[in-house]
This record gives sequence, structure tokens and C-alpha cells, in this order.
Amino acid sequence: MSDYRDLIARAEQRIDHGTRERSAGADDKARAIADEAARRGRGGPKAIADELGVSEKTISQAISRARTADAPHRALPYDTLERLFAAELPGLPPLPAAHWQALSYVLNGTIVDISWIESPHLLLAGEVEDLDDEYEDAPALAGICRAFTRVQALAVIDTILRGDLAALPTED
Repeated sequence: MSDYRDLIARAEQRIDHGTRERSAGADDKARAIADEAARRGRGGPKAIADELGVSEKTISQAISRARTADAPHRALPYDTLERLFAAELPGLPPLPAAHWQALSYVLNGTIVDISWIESPHLLLAGEVEDLDDEYEDAPALAGICRAFTRVQALAVIDTILRGDLAALPTED
């Protein structure tokens, strides 16, 4: 029962993040318009309105918004995590496709939650070791998982959970 509540809470966090991003984007746009209007001086707002195909009132509202907007927050771009994981994939050792498929099988039956952040490589290795009877290369694959860095392990887990095994480097 708490699983669906966790999913709802995470979804609400993403919605809140999106709302904050939209507001920050509107503030950035307003500041850009206000700065350009100030640079152009008298007649600048009208010229900007004509260029953007909006009313002078819209430009006036943007300038007003820029005056009251908070200073821009210095934060990483929203897609930083995805970019970090994508940057880690080329640094992974190429593995046989069967190893990636075994990891996919393991993760398919595993609940990956926040507790995995501390040592995902060790938890993944432990899950692989549980395959010992089902997968003869389990000890070797567990050793490979232990050698992953935290970010590499999370990148592998994310890639597999998204169903993108083709993004993982395989041996020829």
C-alpha cells in the first residue's frame, strides 16, 4: 500500500519541479525582455513587441515581472542526472550481452529504492550472487558489479530499468 503512495509522492515532486522550472523560465524571459528594453531605451518596448509579435501590454507585464522576480536560482539544469548517467555509459567495461540480460533479469524482480543510493554496486552484486543456481557466470558478474563506481552502477540500473539494453557497451 505504501508503494503507490511513494510513487504518488515522487510524481508530485516531479510536478512541483516542473512548476518551479516554468516559473523560473518565465522570470528569465521577463528579465531578458526588460534588459533588452532598457538597452534600447525609449521606444524599445514597442520595438520588442513588434519583433516578438505580442502586444505592448505583454512587454510591459514582462518588464513588471522582471522588477519583482527573485534573483535567478543557481541550480543545475533539470536533466543533469540523465546527462551524468549517459556520460558514464561509455566508461563501462564492455560485457557480453548475456551479462546485461542477466542484470536485467535481476532488476526485473528487485525493488530499487532510495536505499540503493549508498552502495548500488554492492547491492547489485548481492542480487547477482543470488542467481548462482540460475546463472553460471554469476560470481564473475557479481565481481564486475562490485567494481562499478556508485555512479556507474546507478547508470546501469537506470538504463536497464528504462529498458535500453542497447545503450550498454557489449563485447563483440
